[in-house]
Amino acid sequence: HGSPRRPRCNPRHCLGRRSMTDGIVVAADAPRWDVACKAFDEELRGVGAAIRAVACSDSLVVTSSSRPVVKVWQVAEAGLTQTQSLSIVDSHGAVGSSCVEVSSEGDGQLAAVCYDDGGIGIWDLRSGQRTIELEADIPAALKAKFMPGARRLVSGGPSGSLCFWELRAGGRLEREVGSRHSEAVKRIKEMPAERLAKRRRHESKLPDELGNNGAEDCALSSKPASPVYSLAVSPDGSLLACGRWSGAVSVMRLQNQEWCSDVNAHTSAAGGKTSVAVRALAFDANSRLVLSGGDDRHVCLFDAAAWAKRRSAEARRCAQMERFSAHRGWVTSMSACPDPTRRVAVTTSWDGSVKLWDYCSHALLHTYKDHVDGVFGSAFAPSDGRFFVSVGVDAQIVMYSAKHTPSRPTASDA
Repeated sequence: HGSPRRPRCNPRHCLGRRSMTDGIVVAADAPRWDVACKAFDEELRGVGAAIRAVACSDSLVVTSSSRPVVKVWQVAEAGLTQTQSLSIVDSHGAVGSSCVEVSSEGDGQLAAVCYDDGGIGIWDLRSGQRTIELEADIPAALKAKFMPGARRLVSGGPSGSLCFWELRAGGRLEREVGSRHSEAVKRIKEMPAERLAKRRRHESKLPDELGNNGAEDCALSSKPASPVYSLAVSPDGSLLACGRWSGAVSVMRLQNQEWCSDVNAHTSAAGGKTSVAVRALAFDANSRLVLSGGDDRHVCLFDAAAWAKRRSAEARRCAQMERFSAHRGWVTSMSACPDPTRRVAVTTSWDGSVKLWDYCSHALLHTYKDHVDGVFGSAFAPSDGRFFVSVGVDAQIVMYSAKHTPSRPTASDA
């Protein structure tokens, strides 16, 4: 498991500027987003309900709440205009939704909605019709993410397992993958007694598929899987990160759907005895760095791509993780700018603020205080980050537009 350290940023991935706390002023040419418009969901505002989650395409914003409806907003120069209301009453009754995700890949604009009863609905935003209903035997969905191509979906929730869904031909559960510990339990139970005894005698030489740093002991103790509170898929589709209630971030290689690491990223002040949920998670635009935010009010950063390649326990122990204080309340969301030339991320918090960071130098670029209560979610325009949005308890959507010139990703940026 990783332990927090404060290394120098790798110049291959980061801009290399030092933190403002080191006395260096943020560069004048730093990327900047200003508030462009605000829009209230008047229906929610009237009953005192919050906007729980938000997702974007380059032209649409989609929001969810505790009410049995998902709303679609058109992005225009004049502001945000609600254009659709997607009712879920017919199929799920008066339940709300905890998560919404949007993909513009594949056959068109699709939205995945995680309902409070554990189900998932796939909606075609062009027609406003629900096209697929996904059901599982376990409480499956607090969070969901489209895989590249929008033909598959991954979801996670209270069970701590991940469900991989095939979305073609009506949708079906392709595979359920337990936590790293539960997968180790399964393999060890199937292992012949003689082989297991030999491995116990040579614990330090255990191969990676059984885990390192005492993973066998954890497996034999049948440690229950920690619930999934956040998910992130790398832009290149090679890695998946999973934020857990325990404060750990799990990393998976998607090619073979195998766990490669559990990182103890977030811990409580009480000696780590209290669980600290990881509610915020994102990959950087280059599919290397994982950024996480937790109930400990901190942001953590580590090179997931490097960890995924390392095979030995010694190499993994040498891996570094950066950590810095970000908010006065829980960190509720993390969104990394998709422009690979801009090493910036947005965090939101229960403290009511939205913050823009240079995550390599840990420099705070801007603090936005346009919400009057806790902020639940954020999302960037996916192609170039020309705008981002935030939503919260005040039932308000705030849109922030780039004042610099966004650059579109090229092959040389990958």
